Amino acid sequence: MDEWYLLKTRPRQELRAVENLERQGFEPFCPLMKKKSRDTFEALFPGYIFLLNEKKYAEVLPWEKVRSTRGVYDFVKFGGKPATVPNELIDGLLEREDHLRSVPVFKTGQKVVFKDGPFADLEGIYLCDKGEQRCMVLLNIISREQPILADQANLRS
Repeated sequence: MDEWYLLKTRPRQELRAVENLERQGFEPFCPLMKKKSRDTFEALFPGYIFLLNEKKYAEVLPWEKVRSTRGVYDFVKFGGKPATVPNELIDGLLEREDHLRSVPVFKTGQKVVFKDGPFADLEGIYLCDKGEQRCMVLLNIISREQPILADQANLRS
């Protein structure tokens, strides 16, 4: 079974490490989250990335090759051995990242339409984020503008 290892990166070089490891044929993973600016992403765990040890390495990862990669500082170790990360944790992070990328990004003042629910096909104006997955939308209901808390995944432009 494949194993994931935790790598410590040089300060603010997570994406550089990922790029250089990919160039060498490795499979790194750096979970990302949206910055407050909404158009860019940053590392969910600053200073750390994950690295998959596939069976093609016959259970022995080329440690020195990984450690000498630009952007990588070293493996995180416990008792002198590189720390492994449970596959379930990585699966959860991959799922979270897929959801994060599937949620559309809207700008303040942009017209949006509800996909389904009680406001299906109604048009509103996007106001602001309210957490990671929710937002405020201004709806014109009964000749009055009313702010509504909505799920971002339930909106389209």
